[in-house]
Amino acid sequence: MKKTLFILVSIITAAGCSLERQPMNGPSSATFPASEEEALAGVYAAYKGLTLEDLQSTTFPYRIEDDATDIGSYRVGNENLIKQMNGTLTSESYPPRWIYEDIYQVAGRVHLVLDNLDRLKGVCDEQTIAQFRAELLCIRALQYNQACQFFGNISFVDHCLDLKNNATPLSTPVEVVTRLLDEDLKDEIIDALPVQWPRTTYGTTRIDRVGAYALKARIAMNWAHLNPAWWAEAARCSAKAMELGDGIYGLQELDYTYYENPDDGQPGAEALFGYKGQTSQEWLWALQYNRLVGSLLPNIYRTAIRAVGGCSWHGPSQAMVDTYQCTDGLSISESPLYDWKHPRRNRDPRLDMTATMPHTRVLNVQYELDCTIDNVMDYNLNKMVPNAESSPLVSKSEYGANGSKGPGGYLWRKFHDNDYYGRISGDNTEDDLNVGLIRWAEVLLIDAEANIEMDGGNLSRAKNDLDAIRARVGMPPVTATDKAGLRKALRYERKVELAGEGFRWFDLRRWKSADGTVLAAKAVSGNKYAPGFSTPENSDGYISNAKPIIDDDWIVTYDNSSTWDGKSSINLRVQEKMVFQVGRDELWPFPYKEFIANDSIPSGYNNPGYSALTK
Repeated sequence: MKKTLFILVSIITAAGCSLERQPMNGPSSATFPASEEEALAGVYAAYKGLTLEDLQSTTFPYRIEDDATDIGSYRVGNENLIKQMNGTLTSESYPPRWIYEDIYQVAGRVHLVLDNLDRLKGVCDEQTIAQFRAELLCIRALQYNQACQFFGNISFVDHCLDLKNNATPLSTPVEVVTRLLDEDLKDEIIDALPVQWPRTTYGTTRIDRVGAYALKARIAMNWAHLNPAWWAEAARCSAKAMELGDGIYGLQELDYTYYENPDDGQPGAEALFGYKGQTSQEWLWALQYNRLVGSLLPNIYRTAIRAVGGCSWHGPSQAMVDTYQCTDGLSISESPLYDWKHPRRNRDPRLDMTATMPHTRVLNVQYELDCTIDNVMDYNLNKMVPNAESSPLVSKSEYGANGSKGPGGYLWRKFHDNDYYGRISGDNTEDDLNVGLIRWAEVLLIDAEANIEMDGGNLSRAKNDLDAIRARVGMPPVTATDKAGLRKALRYERKVELAGEGFRWFDLRRWKSADGTVLAAKAVSGNKYAPGFSTPENSDGYISNAKPIIDDDWIVTYDNSSTWDGKSSINLRVQEKMVFQVGRDELWPFPYKEFIANDSIPSGYNNPGYSALTK
């Protein structure tokens, strides 16, 4: 099926850098790395470390974070997500503690090799050493960029720490960190990488030159709201990645056929996000999972319907579902093509590719929220099976998607694969699909945004980037040609193209509306809605009759009075209250665990808006 076989050496996969004893069955820290083989094992261990990052059992780049924004939904009572949305995260909360720890554990693996690469001079050729260095610096840059996005100022650790030398003050501002990352990813460093590693040997495991320039472009784009000069760097690096990748990488062709009924067929993007997608030339870099070595994640289980053993946990919100344009390129509040009684008709095909909607099939099993439907068709077995999602009554399934403790009724479809059918049973709730880090569509979106936002940017180029992504799914070209119109189009495309991939939380914090308001203050504010429950008296209760208000930034809200059918009652339910406090919720609180362990962090420290830390 796949994937590069990781060379695992026990000494390298240890959590820390400092080794007190000479191991009897592996390389010594006093001489490591002593050979090209040992260095390669260390590089692989750093890559492997990325697959161990986990937030609520969902992997980097923290896909679950989309559910902590306006576009995601989740099972009722998910404390980790609720605290992120209503401003009640603390320094002892799980998310900041876990993510901070993981970021620096991976950095430790990087430094274990990076610190002593010069020992290989005369042992292996200079080009190989330079390639190892570039790969390790890319992995570290990926981590530290993420750390700054969550925590702001960080400790920029660039070497192994030991028990006697582990105090690292949080004295490196974001602006300095990003400049240091830019130095780490200088052209002469990443140009040591091959344009593409041989796919038959390495798959998408190792970052190549195209991926490195794409990563550099992403980092520049992430911080251009603090330093507008970064837009030019984002444009330069995305253009370089596109130039190098031309003819090697590209958008994956997808079958975007619309299926009106479950009997007609099944939508999906398995050619990109499923097992077949692991060989797609759209992926520049991906995390590798392999059941044979016990490297797994419960992604499909948490988004699969209960009829196949899933737990119906995560999915898109009503606001996300209402975001998708009609096939004429207009919003559903503007387009004459929209039929609220049949909300999937005449819509951007990415709706069906991203969301599991009622009256469709997923994993070849019918999905229904109509409480009068007691059984659904399992097309794998060609027989009817119980519908575990259909009723809000505990007697059926309180945790089902339409149950009293279920999520919004829609589930994330994007990362499903039919080959996973039958694997969810008992304790077997984990899959081994790769998790993409960078794909060609994101590079086009970075290139488009940079050219829209920087002074003197090429707006025609930006439009071409957006049109290429839309053409892949049969959507019409963008009509706008000016900066404001293209910005609106770009924000739509990032929202729908990257939905469920973990970018939304960060995009909302770096984008501002025309009046200067940070978008998170609008998007992560007020009620998060899910479709209403269906009941025996109203089996269509899960179909929203609420007419959305969609602004120029593609933020979707509801006024609780506008409906498609003119009724005063709205078929929506409040899933959660969202709160965004400007001056606090741009960042997470600093983890108390690190504060206690690090003597260089003064008493009283924390990010703005959070309680001061004291020992």
